[in-house]
Amino acid sequence: MRRFLLFSFAVISISAFSQRRKKQNWTENVKYAIEPHVKVMTSLGNNFMKDAFEYFYGFGIGGNINLYKNFGLGVEYTYFLANAKRPELFGYLGSPSMNNFDWYVFHQDKITEDFFVEEIVGYSTYRMKSPYLDDRGDFSEGNGGLNLGAKAIYTVDDNGTQQIVLNTRLNFYNSKIGNQNPDIEKYYSKATLLNIGIAYRINF
Repeated sequence: MRRFLLFSFAVISISAFSQRRKKQNWTENVKYAIEPHVKVMTSLGNNFMKDAFEYFYGFGIGGNINLYKNFGLGVEYTYFLANAKRPELFGYLGSPSMNNFDWYVFHQDKITEDFFVEEIVGYSTYRMKSPYLDDRGDFSEGNGGLNLGAKAIYTVDDNGTQQIVLNTRLNFYNSKIGNQNPDIEKYYSKATLLNIGIAYRINF
């Protein structure tokens, strides 16, 4: 009986130690990164944002965590500005600003020792704000939509801490604007936004 208890204790100890090692190895593979970035964004197709505004330009910061087998999660915040090129389409409003959050899942592929590609799919939220031209406050509207894209990543140091990131993304903008005419409703409520940016990534 004593030998059986000793044997059982040894097996349990070895199993627990093995599980602990597996857990430690898993957490050792978790990687974090932050990315200050600048972006340019324009609307594609026939819609209100394409006709009313010039391109959006902005800056922000993002962060991601690589969790398991090159899969991970990320979030980016960008503050955009734009100039109105056709104010008659925009109403009695000044040039807008936009707060944009992108949440996404990514998968990273290693192409060479220094070059990587990440595929991205996620969801975006927007808050666009514009001042009334008579200085009586601001008009504000919130929207959301899917996003998908890719990042090209080049490592610039020997230990892989610093990287330059080129990214491109399609954001599907969908606002809650109703109209009896479906063509007018679509024109003012839906847009496909293409944004291109460059970032400086720090891994730790």
